[in-house]
Amino acid sequence: MAQKRNLDLDKIIDQATKLISEQGLAATTLPALAKTLGVRSQSLYHYVSGRKQLLSLVGAQQIKILRHQLMDNLIGMSGRDAVLKFADIVRDFLLSDPALASVLYHLNEYPKDAAISQEILDLIKLGERLNLKRESVISFHALIGAVLGYVFLDKSTSFLDETKDESNRNYHEMILRLVEPVADLQK
Repeated sequence: MAQKRNLDLDKIIDQATKLISEQGLAATTLPALAKTLGVRSQSLYHYVSGRKQLLSLVGAQQIKILRHQLMDNLIGMSGRDAVLKFADIVRDFLLSDPALASVLYHLNEYPKDAAISQEILDLIKLGERLNLKRESVISFHALIGAVLGYVFLDKSTSFLDETKDESNRNYHEMILRLVEPVADLQK
């Protein structure tokens, strides 16, 4: 059994992320996490108040990684190109990160002051700096919702007959319709 002094919050979050990715959100309990860490469940309560806080911290860590990727890739970009790049990076990140996608699906369960909520606000602030013409964009809220919705459908078996190229084309068309809405839709 690992000694308590070898345990820290970063190790707990990293192991929880791995556990979610490998076994799913439902299987990620404090007892299961403690077992993989080689500690007693009670030891985890020195670092987190419970499962909900743990999942919030996992989500916050992954969103922070995503936000840094976005900042690195969006430097010097604006307008339509920046929006498409932003949307592509978010989509690709969520499709490759089962832990974050799972945690985000339950976003409504976290309080406003949860770590994940703050990271999402920081991500939204970054997206709002894409220098879009305010009058031409339906809303950044709609854009984020569309990206998340598309990702959840991508992860499902609903569109297995769609090729990767068709999926990307349809995804970009959806994003562009939100950024450059057809005049009839704005009424």
